[in-house]
Amino acid sequence: MGVRPDALVAILGGCGFVGRALVRDLHHRGYRLRLVTRRPDRHRDLAVLPRLELWEGDVHDERLLRQVVAGAAALVNLVGILDERSPGDFVRVHEELPARVARAGCGLRLVQVSAAGADVASDSRYLRSKARGEQRLRALAPAAIVVRPSVIYGAGDHFVGRFQRLLRWAPLGLPVPLADSPMAPVHVDDVASGIAAALARTAAAGRDYGFCGPEAMTLLEAVAAIAERCDRARPRGLSAGTSLLLARVLGHWPGAPFSVDQWRTLRAGSVCRAEAPGLPDLGVTPRPFRAALKDLIPGPC
Repeated sequence: MGVRPDALVAILGGCGFVGRALVRDLHHRGYRLRLVTRRPDRHRDLAVLPRLELWEGDVHDERLLRQVVAGAAALVNLVGILDERSPGDFVRVHEELPARVARAGCGLRLVQVSAAGADVASDSRYLRSKARGEQRLRALAPAAIVVRPSVIYGAGDHFVGRFQRLLRWAPLGLPVPLADSPMAPVHVDDVASGIAAALARTAAAGRDYGFCGPEAMTLLEAVAAIAERCDRARPRGLSAGTSLLLARVLGHWPGAPFSVDQWRTLRAGSVCRAEAPGLPDLGVTPRPFRAALKDLIPGPC
């Protein structure tokens, strides 16, 4: 059965970029929500929502997870990282946590947010760990729903917002690494609507969904669209070899703004599989990237 709007839904990663969009969507639909965060004092704006519980704790604590799902009808796992701060972080977050989610949420409707391009054979550790996490989840919970979004954008994101900032420092045209990397950017509110629809739809159990926007493009084309809205110089693409050299240098900078593994992830692309059901199959019409930029960037940057 699908999850009814008055049910309790537990969300891991609910205080992040995608999580906040999902919280807004589900709360508007009438769901009761329970979120877990290490620092609830940083998210007091969420705590004021009348049907939301904000718990303090570590999502990797399996005992806590069993408490979090008590009385819940569904559990959504949004937790993910783009790069490792310490060796083993990908395994811990993308592989071990989904297994914990499956054990703690046995009998519940489970939704795991993975990534377009997830593949156990990928040379990207990020994409490989995402795929292994799916496998570990499904081995314990075959009815779990797996969502694989492309690049997610929206107000306050790390995609459009990041390139807006970079474009200000490149008056002669921003150099874009692996410019031909394919993607189909999807709006964060469409991702949230898709997850909500999957929760409510009985037939979604055990299925994999590709969440992609309607416009297929390269990274260079996406950045060029942002530059046009910002009234900035058109970006220029870097070759794969030059991009790899850049990744090897920047990967050693504080915060590793661009690592070799991110280069491998970009090279793999972020597109949905043609055979996989997507947002339209859940009744969600994804908005075009270029049209959405008009709302995200109303004037010159």
